[in-house]
Amino acid sequence: MSGNHNPGIDWDGELQALMEASGIDPGYAERPSWTTRCRRRIRSARPTLLAMGAAAAGMWWAAHSGAPSAATGPLLVWLAGWIGYWLWIGLGRPDWAAIAHTTKDLSVRGFRAGTRFGFRHSRPVRARWRAWQAARARDRAVITSPAA
Repeated sequence: MSGNHNPGIDWDGELQALMEASGIDPGYAERPSWTTRCRRRIRSARPTLLAMGAAAAGMWWAAHSGAPSAATGPLLVWLAGWIGYWLWIGLGRPDWAAIAHTTKDLSVRGFRAGTRFGFRHSRPVRARWRAWQAARARDRAVITSPAA
């Protein structure tokens, strides 16, 4: 805790002391995991997701109705805009900083997962390439070695 001998205020210590004095367990105030936060946000966005599903079904119906694309194109663009707006509302109307942070996190995680997937599934190709190069080097060594 802060006192007269301390020039600044220890906000974390003050908050913890206040929580303990109020009978609140400081461990209870921990931030939930990423999956728990996502699950809660999806549950709270359930009506928005249902509206987006209905709009997507309407878009599919309009696109496959046989009408000319000049007539259905503006409708599909308009519905796509509404779906984006509903998604923004369903996510709790995040500001640009939250959107940028989430986009960066998802893109980095996606890139890493994609490269791991590609590396894992390209192992047989890499093994064949190394075997082919070793055989080629071996053949070149046989051809270029002087006859004894």
